[in-house]
Amino acid sequence: MINNSIISIIIPTYNRANLIGETLVSIQNQTYKNWECIVVDDGSIDNTEEAIKEFTEADNRIQYYKKPIDRPKGPSAARNYGVELSKGDYINFFDSDDLMHPQKLEADFKNIQAGDYDFTISQSEFFKEGGSPTKKFWNDCLWSDDPINDFIIKKIGWGVNSPLWKRESLVHHNLLFDEDLITGDDYVFHIKALNKGMTPYVNRDVLVQLRIHNKRLNELKNKSRYKLKIAHSLLTDKSLDLNEKTNKSLVKMGLRQLSNSFKNKSLINGISYSFKFLFLKTFKEHRIIILQLLLFGITYRITGVGYNFLQVNFNSIL
Repeated sequence: MINNSIISIIIPTYNRANLIGETLVSIQNQTYKNWECIVVDDGSIDNTEEAIKEFTEADNRIQYYKKPIDRPKGPSAARNYGVELSKGDYINFFDSDDLMHPQKLEADFKNIQAGDYDFTISQSEFFKEGGSPTKKFWNDCLWSDDPINDFIIKKIGWGVNSPLWKRESLVHHNLLFDEDLITGDDYVFHIKALNKGMTPYVNRDVLVQLRIHNKRLNELKNKSRYKLKIAHSLLTDKSLDLNEKTNKSLVKMGLRQLSNSFKNKSLINGISYSFKFLFLKTFKEHRIIILQLLLFGITYRITGVGYNFLQVNFNSIL
């Protein structure tokens, strides 16, 4: 019977008092009713707690927790903490500003039981209050014959809201979010899942709506420190067996984010990754560019002069 299995929905939140109510209503409207929703507050300074209290008092399936102060800042630690608190046989991570299609959980539960699957994938579309988004879907293509390489270069892809995960698969593979990442954590999480051989059920129906607004985490300034870590970790992970196209894409990403790091005057981070990249074989042909960025980055940080020299057309050199 469907209702014998609990689905745990885990939502990290930060200052979403004006939006999280709509998210929770979309969860309450699910045709699949046997769920728990664990909201983990990452230190909100607005009235998020009061907004959620209305729901927790009316629906005991919705639970509110504050993330312990000894856990790192960011959604990764909040998601991992939510997993620790959860009781479900299945887990659906979700963001506090997006919406679930009413039949998402029902469809995902049916699909994940249709075979030996570790998680599900479905389509997500963007929406924008008072206007049209510039992009309709998270990614037009969800799956391919080379999922690791194609996911890394974003030829295929899905967001953190999309999958329903089998809990036993997450535990078996010890799959957790990297708590050092404020952004890009879901990207790395999904790459790890693919690299561990976890198998998805692919559903091309739209089951998630992604809200576009100017306070999304994607609008976080100075993301270069996190993207540099991601590029370096993927390029040095020998288990991934990356092809030439993927390596070139990650090198391009690394150089661009190195430039951005120096533009943002994040000198220590820029210097650190400059030397890391200099000693990687994949950057061999671009060592002069790295040295130029290092020189002008230090100059710009100290004197405030040289920003224009950090503007590099990476498309023309890669």
